[in-house]
Formats: sequence, structure tokens, C-alpha cells
Amino acid sequence: MSAFDAFVTVHQYQLSAIPQELWETLFMKLGEDYLDAGEGNAFELHYGDNVEGYSLHAKTDLAKESNIFLIDHAWTTKPENAKKEIKSAPGLLDRLETIMDIEKEEVVDSDDEDEIEEDANMIDVVAEQANVSKEKAREALVAQRYDLVNAIMQLTMTEEFKAESERLQDQVLGQVLASGKPEEKEERLKKEKEERRKEKEKEVLARRINEVYSKMWTYNQTYQYSVVTPEGTTGVESVWYMNDEVGSAVVHSSEPNCVMLPFIFSRGHASTIPYSVLFPIKDIAQGEIVTRDFIPKDLKEKLEREAYLAAFPGRIADEEEMGGEDDFIDAYEKSTETTSKPATSAKPVNAEAILKMPTTQNVEIKVYTTADFVKQNLTLPHIVFTDDIQSADIIWVVQDFGDWNQLKPNQRISQVPNESCLTYKNNLAQLLSQTYGKVSWFPQTYNLINQLPAFVGDYLQRSRNPEDHNLWITKPWNYARGMDIGIAESLPQAIRQRETATPKIVQEYVDKPLLYHDRKFDLRYIVLLQQTQPMIACVYNMFWIRLANKKYDMQNLDDYEKHFTVMNYSNYQMTQIHYQEFIKNIEKEHKGLKWAEIQKDINVAIKDVLSAACIQEQPLGMASPSTAFKPFAVYGFDVMVTSDLKPKIIEVNFSPDCTRACQYDSEFVNNIFSVVDGRVGQIGKALEAFTIL
Repeated sequence: MSAFDAFVTVHQYQLSAIPQELWETLFMKLGEDYLDAGEGNAFELHYGDNVEGYSLHAKTDLAKESNIFLIDHAWTTKPENAKKEIKSAPGLLDRLETIMDIEKEEVVDSDDEDEIEEDANMIDVVAEQANVSKEKAREALVAQRYDLVNAIMQLTMTEEFKAESERLQDQVLGQVLASGKPEEKEERLKKEKEERRKEKEKEVLARRINEVYSKMWTYNQTYQYSVVTPEGTTGVESVWYMNDEVGSAVVHSSEPNCVMLPFIFSRGHASTIPYSVLFPIKDIAQGEIVTRDFIPKDLKEKLEREAYLAAFPGRIADEEEMGGEDDFIDAYEKSTETTSKPATSAKPVNAEAILKMPTTQNVEIKVYTTADFVKQNLTLPHIVFTDDIQSADIIWVVQDFGDWNQLKPNQRISQVPNESCLTYKNNLAQLLSQTYGKVSWFPQTYNLINQLPAFVGDYLQRSRNPEDHNLWITKPWNYARGMDIGIAESLPQAIRQRETATPKIVQEYVDKPLLYHDRKFDLRYIVLLQQTQPMIACVYNMFWIRLANKKYDMQNLDDYEKHFTVMNYSNYQMTQIHYQEFIKNIEKEHKGLKWAEIQKDINVAIKDVLSAACIQEQPLGMASPSTAFKPFAVYGFDVMVTSDLKPKIIEVNFSPDCTRACQYDSEFVNNIFSVVDGRVGQIGKALEAFTIL
């Protein structure tokens, strides 16, 4: 096999997007690392030509599919590492600022700062009070660095007083010189000046890095690659990269004349090298601007495409492709309307009476479970563990279950068909939006895959209020434990999250939370959905406080320990607080706060969430024709409280790990099982640990 044939075999998937007649040319250029897009005679950079910053133009006529050009990657990163890399890599910050046309901020010593801007009103006041000309008043103000009082004193001081003042200054200076202190003072002042400069350098560097990070979302691109997880499964990760000066100057058009693609060149076992390749798909005349289509293939509708382009200000060849703000705001307003009526109405039921209905007691109950905390903490009499799922009376599995047809009549199982309508963040947002419209107890949340115009409209509307921080949490649809979560500080950053390997939602950042000892917190509630038709649900009275490690403010959004609360699955220190101690302390800290009133509102919000799921038919909700088996579920509800004491349901978690609950309450599992199946016994006592919703 020839070297070229081997190249085609190894790279056939990537080559399928490139015209076959260009494969051999690409092979030759890759072998020589020939970055001819920037070094050859085909292209040249222009500034301010058709777009505000840099753009790429044909230096000569180029025929369709006549050549393929190799482009280097200036930087490859992951967003969570980006700022550290910019800070530590020599020369990277300067280069990125050049690529993105960002004016470099220089450090200016206080001694070198411009003189204070002249103030005509101050000159008039000094001239009038000191009875001098405006010119003398101006000179005095300049000499006193525009200190109004000192300027007037300087002009009104008598000659005798001036002489005495100068004599005293000379005397003091002589004493200082005689004592040998001038050198010490000079050294101290020099050191203070150096410290001030270092502090300014740090501040300027931080501002420069933040500006580059904010603007990089308008320039960077991404590709995914497969990885093998520690568990042995295959996963996908995203890599973000920025093309070099030439590649980054290619701007967008929906009718492009070029295609540009990432190309990962494998040199066998030695290494892989990431490039981008560029080739014309139309004839390009000399001087014509070079364009490609930025928009992902799955965005078909006009408003979706325009919403995506909001991530690329200044990089659109034809400004008419940009959408109007009013169109996006209309999309946002429509998204908040109730669009799906419940299939049935939730009828009031006497849940406590149903739960306490007489049942056959003291019978053997077979339990099949894959949950270790159940095996270790279920100590009720008449419980027998079995490895045969078919013979079990109660099935408690922590893995996603799908063999519904294999269940027998009256078997109870700890999952509800289609409960992903609650536990997938995108589905929960859709369920609540279509059932209730916009509600106060759930942060505005958007699926970036199919709600981009509505999100852009919401963002733009909030931008009109200067007091609104307009920050958004970005989360994968189906991750827990705070994995891959971040804060989007700009519209381009938020929009570009739709390109990550795992689909994401954006959720309104709760920027005015109730604080506990000046720190953010959220609350984890364990909620038992005992049955769905009719709905009976109970919230466990014991809840868990997850506390940020640092005092809350809106500075440094990268500081995880300040803005996030999930510490127990990371290397951060975790603060443990008992819920009763928390209630006592927060009522003491915030005068007039009554936790019982807040708890009541939290319970109502939790019930509203579950009600929506139980009355909406599948696939929007969980309602379905009756089944022979009897599902129940245990969910972890994460709740925040705002500074005006209103609850916010953040998310609902599937099959939460209750190990910590068992450590706090040894009867936790026993109480759950007693309420799930009345045959276990002592349901009255078990219900004391719950509040029935």
C-alpha cells in the first residue's frame, strides 16, 4: 500500500467532506506542513473592508475546487482551562488580541497619568473667591491638582505668611537631611510605587484576559472526539480551537464561496496534528472577500439561523442576515404562553386516608434492589431480599429501567415510565412552560437546540435593563453532581454552548439569593411520589443544605466555591449543617424571616411540578393508561430561595443517592418503604417523617 493510499484509509471519514480531486494535494501539503493559506499568493488580509475588523480576500482569481489550503490552529483549549492557559502561555494573550482586533490595554503609572481635565466652573469659582484673573486661577488649580480649597489658599496667602511657611519647610527638610532619613524615605516610596504598579499590572492582565475570553466565543470553533471513560464506556468530549490570523479572518455568509473544516492529521503512532483546510466551492474573483457558512446544518428556519448569528457580531459579510430584536422578543413572549392543556384535571384526594387504608399486615415482602443504601438500611420485619426480579413484590433499581412489559400485576417499582419529563432538564422546562407558562418558582430555562430564538429574545430584552446582570447557568440535559456546569457572561458564549458534545440548556442565574452567613446555598429535598393516578406525593421533612465555601458577591464568576454549592463530588471542602440548626440560624440572621412560611411555598412549588407531570400525557408528562404494575419514585428536588424569600425549583434529580440521608436518619429507608407499601406496617409512624403534599 502506498503512503497516499494509507493516508486515505486512515482519514477516509474526514476526507468524505472534501472533493476527491483535492485529496492528493492535501496529502502533499500535510506531509510538508505547508501552511500556504498565509504564506502563498492566494489570499491577503484586509482591515475594515466590508467588516469592522480583519477579513480575508482573494489575491488572485481562484476557480471552484481548484486548490485546497492548509491553515494552522493558533490555540486549542477547553473552556474551563482557557483563562489559565492565556495567562501562562508566553505571547498567547498578545496574539489572541491581534487576531480578535482587541486594543491592548497598557499599564499606566499614576505619576504618568494625564493631568486632570480642566474644569471651567472651578476656574470661575477660584478667580472670584481669590479676586484674580482666570489665567492665575487656572495656574493655581493646576499647581494644586484641582484641589479647590488649596488653590484659593495659595492665591490668598499673604507674603508674610508665605515666607514663614517656606522657612518652616526648609527647617523641617534640614532636620530630615541631618537625620539621614531621605534615603529611607526614597526607598520606601520606590517600593510603594513598585507595589502599586504590580497591583495595576494584575488588574490590567485580568481585564485583558476576561475580554479575550468573552470575545473568543465569536471566533473559536469546535470538534468532538471519542474517549474511553474510567468505567470502560465510550464518551465524547469537545475541543475548542481558534484558527490562525488567516483562518480567523474568514467571515460568514449563507451563500459562501469557500468551505473550511477541521482536519486532524494522523502521523501514525507518532502524533496527530490539528489543522483546518480551506477550499473554494465557487469561482472567486481577485479582491473578493472569502466567506464560509458558520451556521450548523441542523438550523433550518430563518429565525433560528438569525438567532445563531447573534454570536458573531462584526463577522457577518452581509448585515442583512442579522435578525431584528423585535422578532426575537416576539419568539420569547410566545414561548412563555401556555400551549398544552392538561389531559385531565387534578382532583383533590384525601391522601392521608388512602395511605392509611387497612392492608394485610405482617406478610412476607420480597425486595429486589440494586441500591446499596437500601440493602444496608432496610431493617423492617417481614422484608426478604431476593435476586429474582420476577418474584419481587417491591423493585428498587438505581439504573434506568425499561423492561416494563416484564413486570407482573401489583409489583411496585421505583421508577415511573417517561419520568425523564422531570429528570431531564430540557424536558422539565418544556413540561412546566407548556403546562403553566411563565411561573415565579422556576427560573427561565431554554433548550439551546430548539429554543434559540426565544432565548436570544429574552437575553436582548433583559439587556435593556442596565440593572440586570443577564447571566445564565449552562447545564447538560442529563448530568448531575454539578458536572460540566458554568456561567455564561455574554450572549455569544451562551449561544455557542449548543455545539458542545453534550446538549445543554441555559437557565436564568439567580443573582439575588437569600444568603446564609453571607454565602449562597441551595436545598436538597427527598420527595416520594407514592402513586401517580391519583397523585399522592410526600416530601421528607429532613432536608439537606448545600453551602458555598466563600462569601457571595458578583465578582469573579470563575470562582466555583463562591457561585456554586455542590461540593461533595469534588475536591472542595464541604460544610455540613443539620436542617434544624440551619432553620434556627437563618431565622436569627434575617429578622422577621419565618422558615415555616418559606417551607410552605417550597412544598406548593414541588407539588405543582409533580402535578404537571402526573396530568400531562406522555411524552410531555407521565400520564398514561393504567398499568398492572404500580410505579412509585423517589426524586431529589434542588431548591434555591431568593432574597425576597421566594422558592426557585432548580432541577429534579433521578434516583438520588440517599446514603447521606441514612447517616442522618437511620429510619429513612424504613420510612420510605412503609409509605410505599402499607403491608410493611407502622405507616402512621412513618408518615410523621413526611409532609403530604
